Amino acid sequence: MTNTLPTETQIIVVGAGPTGLAAAISLIYSGIDPSNLTIVDCVEKGANTSRALTIHAATLEALDKYDCASRLIELGIKGTGWRLGDKTSTIFQATFDHIASYTKFPFVLILEQSTTERVLEGRLKELGVEVKRPWRVTGMRDSKEFQGTDILFESGETVRTRYVIGADGARSSVRQLSGINFADPDGKSVDDSVDPRVAQMVLADVSISLPEDQAALQASGISLTASEAGMFLLVPLGKPTVSEQLYSSSETVYRIGFNVPRGLGEPPSKPSLEYLQNNTNLHAPSVLSSDPDVNPNPVRITKVHWSTRFRMRSALAEVFFKRVHGGIVFLLGDAAHIHSPAGGQMSMNLGLRDAAGLGPVLADHIRRRESKLSAPGARNWDVSDMDFDTTTLEDYAASRRIRGLENIRLTKDFTNILNFVSRPHLLSRLLLWIFKLLLSLAIFQSRLVYRLSGLGNR
Repeated sequence: MTNTLPTETQIIVVGAGPTGLAAAISLIYSGIDPSNLTIVDCVEKGANTSRALTIHAATLEALDKYDCASRLIELGIKGTGWRLGDKTSTIFQATFDHIASYTKFPFVLILEQSTTERVLEGRLKELGVEVKRPWRVTGMRDSKEFQGTDILFESGETVRTRYVIGADGARSSVRQLSGINFADPDGKSVDDSVDPRVAQMVLADVSISLPEDQAALQASGISLTASEAGMFLLVPLGKPTVSEQLYSSSETVYRIGFNVPRGLGEPPSKPSLEYLQNNTNLHAPSVLSSDPDVNPNPVRITKVHWSTRFRMRSALAEVFFKRVHGGIVFLLGDAAHIHSPAGGQMSMNLGLRDAAGLGPVLADHIRRRESKLSAPGARNWDVSDMDFDTTTLEDYAASRRIRGLENIRLTKDFTNILNFVSRPHLLSRLLLWIFKLLLSLAIFQSRLVYRLSGLGNR
């Protein structure tokens, strides 16, 4: 299969991240002929780096229908729980055993995003479709020769299509070209939609001088630390085979992350080892400090494999479905919703579930439309009327928008909890004690883990 673009395709998926790949897979499984589907991405294969790290139980259930879940599980770590603490103690710890009666995946799968993409792209190729790269969408217009949309590319090519799936990220060209508003649901500007303390984040994949048996870094799940400085994330990256494929490293690799308050200025674009170490000492649990005055057994970052900065924001597309430029546009994933701190993981998961559910709905719409077109007397109808009944697509889009809004609410609540935990004054300490007492109850742990698993917001 060549990398050239067709002049015409029934469906085009713009964006080959996890969401776009899952959408294409779900469409083929739902009966769309691979020859009627085109998926494009604006970057060369392998240009993406490690980003989102976790796949939730509800997402694994959605992908299991397409023979993808088991392949991902083979490469990832089954995180048994997650921990929230301060620099010296655990505030709350819960295991995913609480959801064992609801799912066959009672864990959070820890697997970096580029490996997830590689697995999904491999599955799509098995189904007869290859991603076409690098093709950048720059325009959309009503097709003059075809009932649908012309997609214009930077290189000058044009592809005629009827259905456009925008899975091209937070800066989605498809969304912008479709004239769909993208805003914080609480009425704030997108740049100010997140608390200024946590609006800037640094992420890095690092190796650490730590004995394998040290409890603080065992591969049991996700650890979050809240302190007066802010929050610190610690997650094991994946099995050794993943580290070797991603970074040619036989060492255990960990993802660390921390906030940089706006008042301290912008963090460097590619934070250095020294910068990461200083902030680890500031944000992380004391047992991970390299300062011998704080930790009698100093722990140091020995190598930085990858590091970056980014700005956290919350925004929701005004609509996920729109008739525009003579065709139909459907938004998925970050093109439709982005979430505040700790929401990046939830955003990818919700995007995968958006995509997994779209295939059956869109394929059924297309079959009903084609059946109507082929019915006796259909030739006497105006072809443009054939797309009149899009109720199922609109209903699905509306339901996914509700899920996106709920996720934004959840991640904003989570941010508020972290800010509360990190406050130093006496009243907060008293309320924190009450908070810890409540969270020690099994019923609270069960409800919280259920929400975090995505099972309550499929």
